[in-house]
Amino acid sequence: MDATRLMTTSEVAIGAVDPNDPLVGTVLAGRYVVERRVGEGGMGLVYLGVHRDIDKRVAVKVLRDDLSRRPEVVARFRQEAKSASRIGHEHIVDIFDFGETARGASYFVMEFLEGEDLGRLLGRESTLEAARACAIVVQCCRALSAAHEKGIVHRDIKPENIFLTKRDGVDDFVKIVDFGIAKMSDIETDGAPGRKLTKTGMIFGTPEYMSPEQAAGKELDHRVDIYALGVILFECLAGRVPFEGDTFMGVLTQHLFAELPPIEAVNPEARVSAELELVIRKALAKDPDDRYQDTDELAEALVYALDGRLSPATALAPPAAVLPRSLRDLDEVPRRKSSRWTWAAALAVGAAALGWVGFGQTSGQRDEGEPTETRTAPAAPVEVATAPSDVPSPDSGDGPEELAPESILVHVESNPPGARVVLGDGSEACARTPCVVETIPGSTLVLRARLGKRRGRVALAPAREEHVRIELTAPSRARAKPKGTHASQRGSQGRANASDLKVPEWAQ
Repeated sequence: MDATRLMTTSEVAIGAVDPNDPLVGTVLAGRYVVERRVGEGGMGLVYLGVHRDIDKRVAVKVLRDDLSRRPEVVARFRQEAKSASRIGHEHIVDIFDFGETARGASYFVMEFLEGEDLGRLLGRESTLEAARACAIVVQCCRALSAAHEKGIVHRDIKPENIFLTKRDGVDDFVKIVDFGIAKMSDIETDGAPGRKLTKTGMIFGTPEYMSPEQAAGKELDHRVDIYALGVILFECLAGRVPFEGDTFMGVLTQHLFAELPPIEAVNPEARVSAELELVIRKALAKDPDDRYQDTDELAEALVYALDGRLSPATALAPPAAVLPRSLRDLDEVPRRKSSRWTWAAALAVGAAALGWVGFGQTSGQRDEGEPTETRTAPAAPVEVATAPSDVPSPDSGDGPEELAPESILVHVESNPPGARVVLGDGSEACARTPCVVETIPGSTLVLRARLGKRRGRVALAPAREEHVRIELTAPSRARAKPKGTHASQRGSQGRANASDLKVPEWAQ
């Protein structure tokens, strides 16, 4: 871990941190003039340099003299340069030269970045708006996707390693830095075939952003980076990381065993939709198999969430993996024998608190061609009491209060009529429309209608008796999906006014 911080442009202009630094004024490799030191970390020092032939500013990262005498550290330092340069992505810092100083210290040369890292931004502003935070994380997803495709796992994603610069007039352009502890699945140390730079049981990284398997010293894969991005997104919205502690092991223990707190409980002022919170919870699942399985899935889920929808991967999230324990223990919810599906709807009460409007959306009965229409009631707080809430009687004035109704009737029609309607879990709601469906107040109701080849879908969370109409359309004949095109991008383009929280197109 290096955690080297670069100075902002204004700080660089002040002058060198150490004007007596012996490296200042020297020329490296006959072409890089070292002008001043602009940052330092645990492993190395960073200097502002100029390529004297083309007058281009560069950053030169130099390994400390004492560490340059340790072969394993030099190997890791070289790996950072090799990792970043091998990926070659616009959101990863470009490293283009490597060498040794006259005193034998290793260095590499990279692009000079003007701006600040996300850690410094959060230190100043504490929290970010959801759209801005998601735009930053989506860019990180794109960069890490490229790294993971090359077999490279960063393993130390944190705000200090997410540098925000400006490019082509765009603010918050992400550059991921510091691949110093990256795990390269197919690169071995020189001179020792079969021996990796990292081994199972070794713990590297920053504790606040470590995945449970990383904290336990287990074998790692790319999903540790997904977990770290979930922590960062939580921090951007809540104002602090989800797990804090006084000791290194205290923090790791929480990652392993503690339940993720609701963002609203950490920061009551946070404006976070239920859909977005569910994305964060899935990214922070303790079991890697319950998280998003790649960063493309996470990026797609964020775009969907800002549009008030759930991506297919989010909708498949198992409740035991993402819901607070208090919302999972629903065995005592009363069930009536006359309604076969009331039990499933009762379970949905907890899911609705987090906006879980699409469970079953990708079940075996879903047809790709069916249209999607989503209706939601006013957002409820993330923390939902499992006991029934009291509501005033409409004709009592200041008199005694009575409990909310045990069920709500939803009158379902379809166009054309006569469709069979099933619930999100695949059970039958009614054999033919028009019909009446019963649900629990506050729960999310997913209805899928089918009439011949025509399909239709609607999701709603009714607070009172409602009428809903499902439009049925035939599936499109064009099924081909261009490689690399995400449904989230097409869906968001067709719903420009669906939400005022959008990931900008350049960040997708």
